[in-house]
Amino acid sequence: MQKAIVVIGFLSLANVSNSYASDSDRIDQLEKQIQELNLRVTRLESSPSNPSDSQKFVPSGEGWKSIANWRRLEHGMGPRDVRSILGEPARLDGGFYATWSYENGGTISFRGEKVDHWMEPRK
Repeated sequence: MQKAIVVIGFLSLANVSNSYASDSDRIDQLEKQIQELNLRVTRLESSPSNPSDSQKFVPSGEGWKSIANWRRLEHGMGPRDVRSILGEPARLDGGFYATWSYENGGTISFRGEKVDHWMEPRK
């Protein structure tokens, strides 16, 4: 009788141990799936499959009309680079800290001839 109790106890312990190992594997698998889904969502949000007219690249002097052009801006760009992407601003407030304003509400702030930050126009 005592042997049977020890054997049953041992089997129960082995079963619990197996259950814990499979739960741990399952948790690892679920965490991996969550990471993959987060990556996919990030990709989908950053590159729409059917961009609207405001998201298409617009060359020449009216680039400021396109959100895609605004998203080509980078910190540290010079005024010449910004003009080639967006065109001439509607308003220039100059100095060491200069602000360029465009007709659609977008602004770019320069710090010593380099892009410091910008605000895309609202749709």
